[in-house]
Order: sequence, then structure tokens, then C-alpha cells
Amino acid sequence: MSAPSTLQAIRTKTRKLVGSPSITQLSNDDLNDYINTFLIYDLPENLRLFQLHQPYIFYTQPNVDSYAFDRNAFLTINPPVYIAGYYSFWSSSQEQFYRIYPQLNNLQQVATGNGTTGPYTFTIPSAPFLRGYTTPGTTTINSNVLLAAPNTPSPSIIARDNGNGGWIDEDGVAIAGNINYVTGAVTIIFPIAIPQGAIINAQTVPYQASRPEGLLFYNDVITLRPVPDQVYKVEIQGFIAPSALIASNQSPLLNEWWQYIAFGAAKKILEDRLDVDGWAKIQPFYNEQERLVLRRTLVQQGPDRTATIYTEMSQWPSQNAYNRF
Repeated sequence: MSAPSTLQAIRTKTRKLVGSPSITQLSNDDLNDYINTFLIYDLPENLRLFQLHQPYIFYTQPNVDSYAFDRNAFLTINPPVYIAGYYSFWSSSQEQFYRIYPQLNNLQQVATGNGTTGPYTFTIPSAPFLRGYTTPGTTTINSNVLLAAPNTPSPSIIARDNGNGGWIDEDGVAIAGNINYVTGAVTIIFPIAIPQGAIINAQTVPYQASRPEGLLFYNDVITLRPVPDQVYKVEIQGFIAPSALIASNQSPLLNEWWQYIAFGAAKKILEDRLDVDGWAKIQPFYNEQERLVLRRTLVQQGPDRTATIYTEMSQWPSQNAYNRF
């Protein structure tokens, strides 16, 4: 018969550690908040456990190069990355990635002003070209298509894409019209009349779609190059956050975590009470439980040698069997 490892057992242990056996001293709802705060936010940051590994998988869309990272479901993602099963290039440096895949703007004259706000209808000939995207967790739109016309003596009239086939101004206010990123077809009504004969220029980043071979992970946005020409499976190594404990009979992902969670919840309660002496008394036991929880991951990773360019030479019988060492 196994020892209890449920939420109820964690509550009971935590109450003993902080000296609050009664719900009048510490309600179950408040106690659950302490337990789940430690479990969801503290535990995975303190210990990146083997059991929290899970593939981060998404599927590309044709002619879409940027994808928002689900940062609430996953803590982090790391190489290796496989695109359509192919081992692919990974980078978290914009400098490195855009040296390999530069984003070069193409400047073209696409129309002339007629003294009105429009509508203006024309085609940008360098299609297909990159669309804008929104930074996750913000309303910041990073546009990749720009229309500009002089408006002497006032500043130039500017419109930029919103990443979804529409237009906005410099301040992010919507402008009537639409854009097709694949064909280059544009319709727009500018907020200010374009002077008669004024040149309307378009700046775009053209591309040739194919199977992606490289990935940039930056600012919670995943960018692929080349831009996908169809649906591909992208698989990356990821770390997930543990699930909250809600029901009294519910256990954590691994039963052995229950005492560590109880000590962690007690730590947070004592911190809020400014009970430094109480924490000093239980800290050695907290540290011991942390080492025990980490032990399974250390044993699991122990047989693995650090990967180098020579690793496959020593892996019998897969590669270079006659030169193994």
C-alpha cells in the first residue's frame, strides 16, 4: 500500500509545518492557493525535471512565417527542432538569424495621388511578401508592408499592414482597405488626401516559399525561414508547467513530489507571515526534499554523455561501428 500523496495529504502536512491545524486559522481555499502557487510557478523554475519534458508541436500555414509561442502552457522551448522530420537550424539571436536569412526591403512605386483619399486600387508586383505580426502579450503590431506618400509641408502619409490583411496608421488606428500578401492586390482609403501626382511607394520583404530549414525564437515569437509553402509539422523540445491540484483526492504528476510541495507551500505561508525563525527550522527539510525530487532526473540523465560532433562514433551499432572508442 502506497503512502498518501493527494492534495488532502499535502494540506495536512502543510498545516503541521506552519502550525495552523484549523481552517479557522487558514482556510482550505487560501491553503490551496499557496500549494498551487508553489506547484505551478516555483517548482518548475527551481527544478527542470525530466518528467516536465514534452514536445512543443505546431503546424505551419502556407505563406505564414511567424507564430506566437504559447508561453502559459510551456515554460521554455529549446533545440533540437525538427521541421517535417528534418533536423533544422535553431537560433534565439536575431543578429545571427538575419545574417543567414536577411530581411531586405524592396522599394517600389505602386501608384500616384489624385488629390483624394481614395479608394486606391493597385498591385504590388513583388508578391508574395512577408506579413506583419503581433508581439504576444501586447498590442504591438510589427508591420512588414509599408505604404508612404509625401504630403508637403506636413509629414508623409503612412499606412502599414496589421498582419491580418488590413491597414493601420503609424499609431495603430485602423485604415479602410485590405491587402493580399500572396498576390499583392491592394485596396486602401487613406485617412488624408494624397496630393495630385504624389508618388505612393510600397516597401515589402519578398520571399520564395518552400520547406522551412531554420527557426528563430525571439520575444515569444517563432519565425521560420524559408517561409512555409504548405502545412508542415514543427516539433521542439519543451518544458511544461505542472497542472494545478483542485480535487482533494488529486495527486501531483509524480506522487513523490507531495512532501516537497507541502514544504514549498509552508515556505510561502511563513514568508507572508514574516516568520523567519519558522522558515529557518524547516529549510533543511525543504532542501532535502528538493534533492530527493531532483534525484530521479539526475539518475535518468546520468548515462547520457554530453553530445559532440563525435558522439555518433561511440554509439554501437548505429554509426561508424569500426571506429568506436
